[in-house]
Amino acid sequence: MKWDFLKADTAPRLPPSARAVVIMAAIGAITGLISSIPSPLPEIRLDEDGFLLNAEGVPLHAGIAFGAGIGFSMWLWVTRDLGRCFLTMAVVLIGWLAAVNTANDMYQALVGSELFGTVPGAKANREVLGLLLGGIGGGAVGAGLTAFGTGIPAEPIRRTKSWILVVVVGTALGALLYPAADLNALPLLFIPWQALVAAAVAFGLTRA
Repeated sequence: MKWDFLKADTAPRLPPSARAVVIMAAIGAITGLISSIPSPLPEIRLDEDGFLLNAEGVPLHAGIAFGAGIGFSMWLWVTRDLGRCFLTMAVVLIGWLAAVNTANDMYQALVGSELFGTVPGAKANREVLGLLLGGIGGGAVGAGLTAFGTGIPAEPIRRTKSWILVVVVGTALGALLYPAADLNALPLLFIPWQALVAAAVAFGLTRA
C-alpha cells in the first residue's frame, strides 16, 4: 500500500464520495469516543457563572479532538496549508464551546422560567423541553461554525447546498442531548453527532 498521499509535498486529492463519507464518519466516531472521556480537570469558566470552557461531562478536549479531526481531513484532502488547517481546527473548537454554552443557557433559561406554571410535573416538563431545545440550538450553532471553519480552506463547503446540509444534520442530532442526559450517557450524543456532521462535511466536499 502506498502512503504518498500523506507526504507534505503531495497535492491533496479527494477520494470518491462514498469513501470520503465513510472515512469522515469513522474519524468523527473516533473523536466522539475521545470526547466521551470525562475531563480530569475541574470546571473552568471565563468568569463566575460565565462562559463555560470545561466540565467533567462536556470536556474541553472534546472540541479539541473534533477540531483536530476536521482539520486533519482538510490537510489530507483539501490543502497542505497548515495555517488554514489550524484555523479550521480553531473555528471548530470555538463552535464546540459556543454550542455547549448555547445549550446550557437555553436549558437554564427554560428551567428557570414559569412555563407550564406550577402544576405537578411542570418543572420536569421544563427540564425535558430545555434539554431538547438546548440541544437543538447548540447543535445548530456547533454545526454552523463547523461548516464555516471547513469553508475556510474548502470552497465546495461554501456552497449553500453543502453547508446547509451540515447545519441541518447537526441541528437535528442536537436533540439527542435529551436522551443522553436522561440516561447519563453523553456518548449517545457525542458519537453520532460528530460522526454524522463529519460525514456531512465529506459529502459537501465531494458532491458535484
